Amino acid sequence: MKALIYACHGFRGDIQPYLALAYALERAGHTAALVGPRRFAALAEEHGVRYVPLNDELLGAYSRADMQETLLHSDAPRPEDHQLRMTLFQEIMPRIFPGLLADMYQAACEEQPDVIVYSHVWRQAAHQIAERLDVPHVLAALYPHYVPSRDYPPGDGLSAHPSNLANHEQAIRNPMDPVTSALVATWRSDVLQLPPRENWLDYRSSADGTPTPVLHGFSPHELVPSPDWPAWVHTTGFWNLPAHESWKPSERLLDFLAGGETPIVVGFGSMVRPDTENVGRIVQTAVRDTSNRAVIVTGWGGIKITEPSEDILVVDEVPYDWLFPRVRAAVHAGGIGTHNAALVAGIPQVAVPFHFEQLMWSEHLHALGVAPRPIMQRELTAENLTEAIRQATSDSGIARSAARFAELMRPEDGCAEAVRLLEDIQQNAGRASARLVP
Repeated sequence: MKALIYACHGFRGDIQPYLALAYALERAGHTAALVGPRRFAALAEEHGVRYVPLNDELLGAYSRADMQETLLHSDAPRPEDHQLRMTLFQEIMPRIFPGLLADMYQAACEEQPDVIVYSHVWRQAAHQIAERLDVPHVLAALYPHYVPSRDYPPGDGLSAHPSNLANHEQAIRNPMDPVTSALVATWRSDVLQLPPRENWLDYRSSADGTPTPVLHGFSPHELVPSPDWPAWVHTTGFWNLPAHESWKPSERLLDFLAGGETPIVVGFGSMVRPDTENVGRIVQTAVRDTSNRAVIVTGWGGIKITEPSEDILVVDEVPYDWLFPRVRAAVHAGGIGTHNAALVAGIPQVAVPFHFEQLMWSEHLHALGVAPRPIMQRELTAENLTEAIRQATSDSGIARSAARFAELMRPEDGCAEAVRLLEDIQQNAGRASARLVP
């Protein structure tokens, strides 16, 4: 089987699960190519996965200080936040989006895949390419909001009320703003040369009406599948990328872990705030006031520690599936990869989300009983972080819940299940095509 995977057009936590899926396909004897932002090409090459780089100018724009400030308020946007996002969208998208679409189609023409797999980010575009090439397509989503249900509302998933199915249907049938919709429509007719058809933006079925299979890359133990979801929606478990086989922990890290009480770990991933030194001071104070030792993972610069004490070890990055079983709690931004690693390790968590998607998972972790209430990054103080760490590391109920979810999730292999399902989908599509041959 030859698979082409269109990953999320986001930061590392968005890309890595799709790289894990491509890597698992390769390990199972298939061929996979991953399409994603240019800046992650080296990460894919490190794991031996063919990578097709796309323009990542939009990610650069979201790294600007004003956009980072906007993301910090994405759960409760201010008027100026909406205006800034719209201005950015209207300035950048008409200029770069046609090129992104063209490069995506070019990758498909070169790869000639047997199946196209795409993230929710590309759900309005990738199935058009599958229609042009006449191959099956599969939505691979990291969130539950892209299949109508009464349990998981559309969009950000932050609504406290059950989803209205009619509204959910409407959100899926008309998912894009007019500017982007017009760009996709032009690309569909002029580049793909596809004829007009009803509901052409609805990714839930192929042009012939065949339902689109959906792979959900999260654990059914963490997020219970909705009874509204049809049989072609599969919740596989998280798609974890293992550490590269050549990776080894430094002697410095091993010495620190062995040199005292079991530490906590603090890391906020690839998101960056304008005041990283202040975040570093907050973290240092909370570590000190809770009498903890800590491994601080700076990632892409979300935390800056200028003068670490002897109870703090600062590292750029380290595989969480290796580190988390060796710490007593994890303080993180609530990203899907990080919190899954903590669930599998069976450790308490403290979530400090930057934006609404992380907040959705963070509130869910609290509801599961494995973490205190989340703290939004814009509201982070030494006092509330200290209190959250104390609760996470001393609450016996949190410890029991964390241990229970570890027992449930450790046997899962989301990548293996996703590969098995893709094999079935491709084989069934082949049998259907054979029946059409006279």
